Amino acid sequence: MPAPFVPRKVEDIIYYYYAKLVIAPSAGFQKNYGFIIDMYKRLKSGEIRMSDYDREILRIGEKNDECAFCGTKSSNCQPVHVVPRSIGIPPGMHNLVMACETCATSKQEKDLIHWWCNELKKPRDEVPRIPLGLYLKIAYEMNKINFSLKKECNNLGEIFTHIS
Repeated sequence: MPAPFVPRKVEDIIYYYYAKLVIAPSAGFQKNYGFIIDMYKRLKSGEIRMSDYDREILRIGEKNDECAFCGTKSSNCQPVHVVPRSIGIPPGMHNLVMACETCATSKQEKDLIHWWCNELKKPRDEVPRIPLGLYLKIAYEMNKINFSLKKECNNLGEIFTHIS
């Protein structure tokens, strides 16, 4: 859960988790609360921004024989949507990762956070960086398009609830 001073708005939840689960581990500051809050504040102020999809797409291309969720190497990896298409996500590479048969069958078209936390019973803080980075960027774009970045949001699992 974000710090109590982080507003419970869609945009703030996205920025907080992007700082905590994408930027901090990449910079080697995974458990550094001060760094995470500083990155959150810098995202919020516009001083820095979320990266483009290019970094994740390049990594997926480099590891097309490795499951983005469990890390298993397999020649049978298949593309899986990070965010379910039923939400209204436009088709494209930005919403695909490679998954082993076990993860692909398990995830299907389920929401990443719901699948990871509720079905697999894994900690939210352990969602792999590439799928999570894509998930948060798509969430930001879709909520921006739908004018819902300022809507109430209590947790990461709710960031797509305002998409119509």
